Amino acid sequence: MITNKNILIYFPSWGATQAIHNYIQVGQIPWDKVTTICHAFFEVDNKNKLKSIDSYLDFHKSFPHSNGLKGHFGEYKYYKNLYPNVKVLISVGGWTRGHNFHSMSLNSKNRCVFINSLIDFLKRYPFIDGIDIDWEFPGIDRKPNPKIPDDKGCPGGPEDKINFTLLLKEIREAFNLNNMSTKLLTAAVPAEYDLLFYQEPEIYNKYLDFLNVMAYNFHTAKEKITNHHSPLYPNPNDPSPIYPIDIRNRYNSDAAMKTYRDIYKVPSYKLNLGVPLYSIGWKGVLNIDGSHPGLFAPATGPAIGTWDNPKAPNGKFPYYELRKIESATGFLKYRDPYSMVPYLYNDISGIMFSYEDEKSLKIKCDYVIYNNYGGIFVWDISGDVINDFPMISIINNNLNQ
Repeated sequence: MITNKNILIYFPSWGATQAIHNYIQVGQIPWDKVTTICHAFFEVDNKNKLKSIDSYLDFHKSFPHSNGLKGHFGEYKYYKNLYPNVKVLISVGGWTRGHNFHSMSLNSKNRCVFINSLIDFLKRYPFIDGIDIDWEFPGIDRKPNPKIPDDKGCPGGPEDKINFTLLLKEIREAFNLNNMSTKLLTAAVPAEYDLLFYQEPEIYNKYLDFLNVMAYNFHTAKEKITNHHSPLYPNPNDPSPIYPIDIRNRYNSDAAMKTYRDIYKVPSYKLNLGVPLYSIGWKGVLNIDGSHPGLFAPATGPAIGTWDNPKAPNGKFPYYELRKIESATGFLKYRDPYSMVPYLYNDISGIMFSYEDEKSLKIKCDYVIYNNYGGIFVWDISGDVINDFPMISIINNNLNQ
């Protein structure tokens, strides 16, 4: 495949054992339609070293091409021989496994231990093309959610602002010193402009090959008013506040990308736009406005989706299930002419889902091309329809022109 745009997917390692993720395996990834695969997730362990969150699945489980090296990594090695131009990165952290970033980055000694473990790993598995840092989020002190056993929280403090930059700088320097200058270093970064007050993207972007802007979850079902979770543009009818944080006008994909490009001067070609292959959903939604039924409407709480922890739901359904819900009895599909995204609403059951569909994804592809951004990434690949991958195909067909 010849393209100058990034088509990046996150592969959930745990998906291989879960029906709700289609028991997805590395071999089912549409390798001919992507440029980059981020393997989710590794973590920083208590000794400041790189560690798999599931070493059995990653290195020991037998898969179709396990020959010497087993697990997901045996599969990566096999498919890299078939698709040498597709880059495979190790993504470190994620929402639930960022608990040791803060302590690891506090001083040069700890950072050195971690970085040396990255170098050792890349020497051991030379077919891996780099590292993706997914620290959510520097400078924010987030406690674990007691309802989610796997959530270890993400401690943080003001020193993260400088230390995050130093971490990226020192990883890049280590790559260069170890004859790994071609290895990629990327980061998953927040789309909310207020979280960037605690970071230095204007400095650290020079150490990164690209930044994956997580332009989703702008609104979640914890809120008592329904909204879009991945709008492209703002809607002037949005009742969200503009002070002290301008949620109404700046919690959208366009504003997020422009914040990095125009305020922090990140080159546009380094910015990948994130799109979700899952929904956010509410229950008890009242139909109070005929012009946009179920949108910006009061709700009693989150709906329970198949991708949810039932104890901490957020109305998360994968795209392949949302396609079925589109034709389910009682649901009507609406499209926001301002935000350029769809939503589903059932005024009998009071359920509303905000999500991405094929039309809105095409619009976002056009947006990326028009603004000369680096590309698009999705969270996560198992949310697509596994047989034909319509969403990934849309990205590939539109960005690979």
